[in-house]
Amino acid sequence: MSAQTQAPPAAAELPRKLGLLDATSLLVGAVIGSGIFVVPAIIARRIPEPGLVIAIWLFSGALVLCGALTLAELGAMLPHSGGLYVYIREAYGPFWGFLHGWTSLLVTMTAPIAALTAAFLLYLKYFFSMPLWVEKPLGIALILCFAWINSRGVLWGAWVQNLFTFLKVAGLVALVGLAVAWRPDAAAGVSLPGRFHPFWPSHFSAGLLSGVGAAMISTLFAYEGWHFVGFAAGEIKNPQRNVPYGIFLGVLVVIAVYIAANVAYIYVLGQDGVAASGRVASDAMTVMIGPLGAVLITLAILFSTSGAINSNVLAGPRIVFAMARDRVFFPWAAAVHPRYETPSRAIWMVGAWAAVLTLTGGYEHLITMAEFANWFLYVLAIGSVIILRRKHPEWPRPYRVPGYPWTALVFVIVAAAFVVNTLFDSPRSSLLGLGLVLAGVPIYARFQRTRREKAA
Repeated sequence: MSAQTQAPPAAAELPRKLGLLDATSLLVGAVIGSGIFVVPAIIARRIPEPGLVIAIWLFSGALVLCGALTLAELGAMLPHSGGLYVYIREAYGPFWGFLHGWTSLLVTMTAPIAALTAAFLLYLKYFFSMPLWVEKPLGIALILCFAWINSRGVLWGAWVQNLFTFLKVAGLVALVGLAVAWRPDAAAGVSLPGRFHPFWPSHFSAGLLSGVGAAMISTLFAYEGWHFVGFAAGEIKNPQRNVPYGIFLGVLVVIAVYIAANVAYIYVLGQDGVAASGRVASDAMTVMIGPLGAVLITLAILFSTSGAINSNVLAGPRIVFAMARDRVFFPWAAAVHPRYETPSRAIWMVGAWAAVLTLTGGYEHLITMAEFANWFLYVLAIGSVIILRRKHPEWPRPYRVPGYPWTALVFVIVAAAFVVNTLFDSPRSSLLGLGLVLAGVPIYARFQRTRREKAA
């Protein structure tokens, strides 16, 4: 391969219609779901010092930024639909790429759709009570509605994504803005320093360090979705610029929103109030502006979960499409709609499976099982930048990750430690998660055998 030759895609790409705003919105919309509305209370019950809580969110964000900057190099170098699947395939071979795609289809992309749908319906019941026989079909209809929107054109899906991302960020910005204008000392007789005191632990014990580790698991869950831009890289215009910029800007927006929201919660409720809250965002808004606050934040959560569902429905099928295009999955899933220019069959396949998971109600356990496998695959994906620099130094790299190789190594080391810790802390769930990955081995062998038979 010459110095000017880049790895070609396996087949014609989807048309490039998405811009920088769409890429950034996809990442922000994917990450900000329901986590920022519930995770702060979980962390506050383990970590009583506000300064340490903010430090955990910052450290987790910095770790995600290291991973995101690394993916930016891979996305600019290999701007094809499929994201992590493409990077793992090129670095380690088609077998490992398939295992990532298989796991994504089975659980890591579809189970979150089901879980987010359940969260949407939970908050919708704040306005409308509904029996189970209405709730389940409504959830399925919601998923299929987003599948229909995205199958009609990537610009349709991007427009919906941009709208919901704007609404959810606007809701959180409004919460922070109200907190800035609100005076806790006048309303509740508590001084501002008292809200943040003690700011930092006087010493670190083994129990506190264990709590920090558990809190990091929660924050990393809240940052999930930081890698979504790569899945749609094949449809982003000027990907050598817009993919890395979209990833970088999106992660920075998420970190800023998360830190500001946490400071606002503590400022309004105090750390003890955050820890005691079952619905921290709703409680904070109620304290500031009364019952109307609970209504407004519930609407913001509905917008937030809707946007996160749409981002999964937009990004997830691109993995299926890429696998089918590489002939390691059902060939019909590689079809591009002749009018709408979308991987419509892959979209409906992902939507249908997510709907099944919604119907069964077992998706929460699937998500728990998949976390071990998910982070194991993250280690492989981020490690791809090191492998590909050695394997294909001649490939053009319009963007290079700053601080290489330390940026990638920091993520790989911390993520690998996370995988090992998960294995020891939750061996049953971790091994079941690994089983989900390995279940793809005979499936891969079947497709390979079929491919050889057709070639013969």
